[in-house]
Amino acid sequence: MNAHNIHVSIEDKITANIPNVNQVMSKPDITATTIFMTGSTGFIGKETVKQLTQGDAQLLLLVRSEQRARTVLKAYGVKDLDRITFITGDLSTLGLGLTAADRERVVEANVIIHAGGTMDVTLERKVAEQIFMNGAREVAQLAQEIHRTRRLRHFIHVVGFMSPYGQRNEQGDYLQVDHVGDQESAYEEMKFHADLHIREHAEQHNYPLSVVNPSTVVGPRPTGETEQTGGIGLLIQAIQRGLMPVVPGGSSYWLPLVENDIVAQTLVFLSREAAPAGGTYPLLARKEESPNMKELLHLLAHELDVPKPIGAVPLPWIQWAMKSGGTRISGVPAESVSFITNRSFPVQETEALFTRMGQSWPDIREQLPLVTADLDYRLRYTPLPEGFPTDYIRSRSGDMAMLGWEGEGEPWIIVHGLLQSADEMLPLGEQLRKRTGNPVWLIDLAGFGRSPVHQGDEAFDGQVDALLKALNEFDGPVKLVGHSIGAAIAAEAQKRSGRTDIRLGLLQPVASNSNPNVLRWISRLPRGVMRSLLRLRSEKSWNRMFIAYSGGEDSNVMDHTMAKRIRSSLQSPRIAGAHADLLRWIHSGQRGSVNSLSWMKEWADDHAKNALVVWGKEDREYHYPRDMNPQIKRIEVPYGHYFPTFQYKETAAILAEWSDTVR
Repeated sequence: MNAHNIHVSIEDKITANIPNVNQVMSKPDITATTIFMTGSTGFIGKETVKQLTQGDAQLLLLVRSEQRARTVLKAYGVKDLDRITFITGDLSTLGLGLTAADRERVVEANVIIHAGGTMDVTLERKVAEQIFMNGAREVAQLAQEIHRTRRLRHFIHVVGFMSPYGQRNEQGDYLQVDHVGDQESAYEEMKFHADLHIREHAEQHNYPLSVVNPSTVVGPRPTGETEQTGGIGLLIQAIQRGLMPVVPGGSSYWLPLVENDIVAQTLVFLSREAAPAGGTYPLLARKEESPNMKELLHLLAHELDVPKPIGAVPLPWIQWAMKSGGTRISGVPAESVSFITNRSFPVQETEALFTRMGQSWPDIREQLPLVTADLDYRLRYTPLPEGFPTDYIRSRSGDMAMLGWEGEGEPWIIVHGLLQSADEMLPLGEQLRKRTGNPVWLIDLAGFGRSPVHQGDEAFDGQVDALLKALNEFDGPVKLVGHSIGAAIAAEAQKRSGRTDIRLGLLQPVASNSNPNVLRWISRLPRGVMRSLLRLRSEKSWNRMFIAYSGGEDSNVMDHTMAKRIRSSLQSPRIAGAHADLLRWIHSGQRGSVNSLSWMKEWADDHAKNALVVWGKEDREYHYPRDMNPQIKRIEVPYGHYFPTFQYKETAAILAEWSDTVR
């Protein structure tokens, strides 16, 4: 099974209730479609463009910089740019900043998707008005011109779900809202006034208008990659910092959520309707079918490994406290709670639309663990050193996040060790891909990097179960490589799987083979104390430790940033807790039913001969496992514990040569 099929099978299983975008776009269309779109490089826009390029529409994308737009879209996975024309302009300028030639080109469009505007709830009023109100006026004027000269088939406007417009009074007029409310930011207020302007303009000039109201947007399936940190990210940031000890508003409030690929599928479908009726489509589930604030915060607290909120406080009290100095103290803007509401929303039109699309509304609870882990990691992220690979893709297997590359043949699955995540293994993964041409997938252990915490009670068993679930997504032979504690987890997962098509490579395997050191003492402390000690350790202290592992021609790519990265990531209670649990398992001697790596001693010789151990002789923390089967091939290298990270070229060469011998 090649990597492409692996990626598709993972996504297919996760999105069983979501139709393939090609199915959505395969509906017959009467006329050719040319779409003028704003906001194409935004969180919703990129996914929409990605899906649109799988169809036949010609795309005219308003961008401020063509070069940047190309880079952003390619990085997101938009591979086919042949049907895209980039139009340089700006929503905040007169006439959108279009040249005469570009305006002539734009009026050839018969569909407009207006999704542009900066996602920043803290925008100043003047800036927000320039972006949203000027943009609405200019795009509406363009729509009028198109409709007058060649008929505009559809105007699709994307605006937040809290907009009060779209409902009419008994006379059939839109409800007027002169002042949105003190709780609204200038960002929200200007978006809402832009909504009203476009609605009134469309009615006046008689062109079809659909208004799509996404709720708070999170990342798509399968990864949950949520780059837009200004929505639910603000709430997660507050919980991270222990600044949300109570439930804002209580159980009668909720935070509606929607994945950005669901928003994009909606926009794609609407853009292809030959005779759109128009309407208002709030993209959210029914309130009674969604997690309320208490349930949501309990789910987030569990994933972030922090205490659950106790009790509830009226939402206006929290807003008042944050505006009265709480924001300065916490660093979290008061607007972080502006999307929490006790309203119910009319979703009948949305449900009818989804019926036409042949789609049911997905349960956000299934996606929340991935979204939470992604944002938790993103909010603590320290950039990788210059020279690290950037051409990898993100995916998911089971409940574990993956980075890697597609390829041909038997895939490599690499599991990192302590004080690392999949990111640190990227140089090793890239070298393996270059040497073998095989798919390479780097997995984040549960609670590390971008993977959610495991659901088991016992640290090691929980990690093994999570890896087993991920391995079940791979059909056919694989080469499973683990480093440090990741090697022990990989070995135990291979054993429990009962599979004979998993080749096992162990890099500096760690289980019960630690030398006496300070971590043995720390591991006997209460979990909370141990986690605090890990979070308090200074960057200089980590750097002194890691510098002992550098050296050699490969190590300069790390550029001494590893200490900064681990110091930053351990500020996440989730990641620090996952480290504390595994360190305790290694050093405390309490391993339940798992007998470290000693079971390998009983391996059949032919099985053992297909395995490999690479051992760094300069390791001062651990010794070579005494119970290892002597038939397992052992290669010693003159390095310390983290040689797969610092000496990645030599490590890749050893693994590639071993791969040739076990085929």
